[in-house]
Amino acid sequence: MHAEQRQRTNDFLKARGLSRALFSHPESLTWLTGFAPFVELGYSPYTFGPPLLWVEDGHYTLVVLDSQVPYTFGVGDDDDVTVLSVQGYTVDRPIRPVETLREALGGLLRKSGVRGGDVGIERDTLSMTELEIASDALGWPGWVPLDHALRPLRMVKTEEELVKLRQAFLLADVGYAAAQAVIRPGIREIDVWGELTSAIMRADGARVALGNDCTAGTRDFNIGGVPGVVPVPEGGSIIVDISAIHRGYSSDGCRTFYAGEPSADMKRRHLFIETALDYAISLVRPGVVAREIDEKVRAFVRDGGYPVYPHHTGHGIGASLHEEPRIVPYNDVVLEAGMVILLEPGTYVPGQTGCRLEHGMIVTHDGVEIISHYPIRPF
Repeated sequence: MHAEQRQRTNDFLKARGLSRALFSHPESLTWLTGFAPFVELGYSPYTFGPPLLWVEDGHYTLVVLDSQVPYTFGVGDDDDVTVLSVQGYTVDRPIRPVETLREALGGLLRKSGVRGGDVGIERDTLSMTELEIASDALGWPGWVPLDHALRPLRMVKTEEELVKLRQAFLLADVGYAAAQAVIRPGIREIDVWGELTSAIMRADGARVALGNDCTAGTRDFNIGGVPGVVPVPEGGSIIVDISAIHRGYSSDGCRTFYAGEPSADMKRRHLFIETALDYAISLVRPGVVAREIDEKVRAFVRDGGYPVYPHHTGHGIGASLHEEPRIVPYNDVVLEAGMVILLEPGTYVPGQTGCRLEHGMIVTHDGVEIISHYPIRPF
C-alpha cells in the first residue's frame, strides 16, 4: 500500500543525504502509508498527539495508539512498513498519554541506535514533549527541517490515490442529492447538513469526517460557514460545499440550491457562474501556470458585471483538503497530468444571495476528467 509514495520519499531523502527521518504531519502519514485514523473533533484524554512515522534506511515504522490500529487497513502487510502499537486507554494503570509516548518514541529511537547526525524531521506538528524526546535522541542541531517538504511530491497522484479520491467524490455527490431533496422554504442550514451527513455515512458504511459550508444567502457573510439555525426563505439560495473524507483522502465541491423558485436575477447569476466554471475548466491542461488560470477566471467574472469572489479560484486536493497546486494570484506552479484540482468561481451579494459552483477534476495529458458528477444546475 502506497509503495510508490514511499519510493518517491526514499529518492528525495537520498538526494538530501538523509537516511533517517521522523514524519508527523497527518497528511504525510496518510500519503506514505495509507494510514487514515478516524477524525474525531475535540480533545480526548486517550490520545497523545499525532501518530508518528520513523524512517531509517528505507524502512518505515508507524507509531500509533492501539485504538488506531484498525485504521491502518493492512499497512503493516508491506515488507518495508512496521506498525508499532502503543497502549492508550487502560483500566490497569492511570491514563498517561504523554508519558506513554515518551516511552514509545524514546525506545524506538534507542533501538535504532540513533544518536546525533543529520536526521530529517517534520517539527511543526510535534508537541513540546515530542520535540524534547526527539532532541534528546536525535541530537539537535542535527535536525534537517522537512516541514512541507513532501508537498511537491504529493501533487501528482498515483493510481492508488485516484481510487480513493473517486470514492470520496462519489460520497459528496450522495450528499448533494440528499441536500437538494430536503431544501424547502423555511428549512434551517443545520437541518440540511444533518440530512446530507446521514446520507453520506450510510453510503460509506462508516463515520465520515465532513466539511465545509452550508450557508444561506441571507447571511451578511454568505461566502461560507458552519451550518446554524438560519432559515432559507422562499426562493432563497443556500451554498452547500461538501468535503467528504474516504480512507484519508478528501473530496471537495460546491453546489448552490434554492428553496422554491429562484428569481430571474438569481437564475441569471447561477447560469453565469456555470459559464464561468466551464470557462475555467477549459483553461486546464498540462503546462499551464496556476496563477494564469486564476487571473483569467477573475477577469471573466468581473467582465460579466458581477462582484469578483474574494477566495481562491481553486486548489489541489488529496491527503489533505487544500494542497498544491493552489489556483491563486501568486502561484507559479505548472500543472501536470495526474494532478487533482478543484475550480470554484462564485459571486456574492451580502445579506441577499450568493452562488458558488465547484467541480473536481483530474488533469489529463490533453485536458481534464471531471470526477464530481452531481448536476450543478438545480432548476
